[in-house]
Amino acid sequence: MGDQAPAPSLTRSSRRASGAELRAALLAATDWLEHHAASVNALNVFPVPDGDTGTNMALTMRGAVKDLADEATIANSAGDTAARIEYGALMGARGNSGVILSQLLRGFSRSLQGQVDFDGVMLAEAFTAAAALAYRAVIKPVEGTILTVAREAAARAVEAAREQNDLAYVVGETLAAARASLERTPDLLDLLRQAGVVDAGGMGLVVLLEGIHRYLTGEVGEPAAWATMAAPAFDLAAVHAHHPDDYGYCTNFMIAGETLPYEAIRSHLAATGQSVVVVGDERLIKVHLHTLDPGGALSYAVQFGALTQIKIDNMDEQKAAFAAQRPTVPVAEVEAPPIALLAVAAGDGFARILTSLGVGRVISGGQTMNPSAADILSAIEAMPQAEAIVLPNNGNIVMAARQAAELTAKRVEVVPSKSLPQGLAALLVFDAGASLADNAAQMTEALAGVRTGELTRAVRTVAIDGVQVRAGETIALLDDRLIVSTTDPDEALLRLLAAMGAAEAELITIYYGQGIDQGQRAHLQSLLAQRYPRQTLELLDGGQPHYDFILSVE
Repeated sequence: MGDQAPAPSLTRSSRRASGAELRAALLAATDWLEHHAASVNALNVFPVPDGDTGTNMALTMRGAVKDLADEATIANSAGDTAARIEYGALMGARGNSGVILSQLLRGFSRSLQGQVDFDGVMLAEAFTAAAALAYRAVIKPVEGTILTVAREAAARAVEAAREQNDLAYVVGETLAAARASLERTPDLLDLLRQAGVVDAGGMGLVVLLEGIHRYLTGEVGEPAAWATMAAPAFDLAAVHAHHPDDYGYCTNFMIAGETLPYEAIRSHLAATGQSVVVVGDERLIKVHLHTLDPGGALSYAVQFGALTQIKIDNMDEQKAAFAAQRPTVPVAEVEAPPIALLAVAAGDGFARILTSLGVGRVISGGQTMNPSAADILSAIEAMPQAEAIVLPNNGNIVMAARQAAELTAKRVEVVPSKSLPQGLAALLVFDAGASLADNAAQMTEALAGVRTGELTRAVRTVAIDGVQVRAGETIALLDDRLIVSTTDPDEALLRLLAAMGAAEAELITIYYGQGIDQGQRAHLQSLLAQRYPRQTLELLDGGQPHYDFILSVE
């Protein structure tokens, strides 16, 4: 924020807030959430060492307010400020909690668009719109989650605004309702009750509301260094690999109007540029495209409304700079397959396996490092094909992948693989000669026959599904369900294989993770040769963090 003075804090008598005040409150909330991200992460239902809800929500929020961080970009109106967070949230969403948060922010922003400032009643309406849009975005909403907290908090906001049309009062009552709703989440979701925790996503929302309330009541000024959390390190080559679209000008702008012909604008720009992303509605449209003639795109757009946030980058210069940063590796010229295959994976070993099965782009990510919708979208756009299939390979990445698929002009199908063994099974039935729809259908069908086992170590003591867990023990999960906890890693492995039906299988495949040395691998082979002499054992380097072994049987 430099040496500029922070926007003034609102007081109990405040009736309306400007765009600058909304901006400051959102930045303060982001700072507060980042400060508490680790505590939110610790609320993971299962005692596994990869809780990431707080991280995902903080990074999503940071993406939402990214355009607000520069003091020079302060908008005069609340509507303009709100408009800036919608696109950033959509693109920055990470994990299921982040995607739901992005939809909350989207509903909130749309409710305030067109407003110069807002009062307590309008804020309550924005909270209500946020909860409604988030519910619509989830195919099968589950109560006892962030959705419940958002809905019940919004309901109280409406009542509070009727009692006293005061911003600080409305937010204070909304926060109190959110806290009460959060405390009830274990009553609505049995897994939370068993684990002895409240919903992590709901807790993240409460923390955000706390940050806003602290700003409104003067407990904290505008944060001086809000962006303190480093984003996960993703494979730069995976999302920025050269393709024919890397030339010309990367052009970004927004169109503001009253009755914008969204579909017509989207269709026109899709036909005149590359890597086109057009999102919005009849009042505000965000445009990103690569073109040799940025002036033509701007001239076309200006006939419909006012243009703002115009940003044009010369990609020829960017490409030269990028090439200078890495060694040149000769690559044989090969014809690209008709359908691009993209997959998310954590671990160099899994990346090599996926590439060997025809995956054109492996996006680095998994638990604790979920790629954002923008990361997945960048990988999609980097592929030369007009059609693509995305394999998230993690249940917490499926929603972000679907969100990315909706942001591209390409035809994209998301095969909802929830584990890497599922993703590998789907790839084995891929048919380069079949259509995109047929491939997506048969790859999705292949997921049903795959069971995934995982071995890791418990990070806390808890009892779930009748299994007593003590911190430090080896735990086994089968299809995301905790089934074993023991001090003996060999016992955990054998009990997991028995639960997977390994005795009736022909092939046992075990992917070993980081830190598993040659001696451990030799012991594992000897153990399984004795217990399963008729089965073929494949022991492969997955390189995954947190999980010593990932298993599949067939």
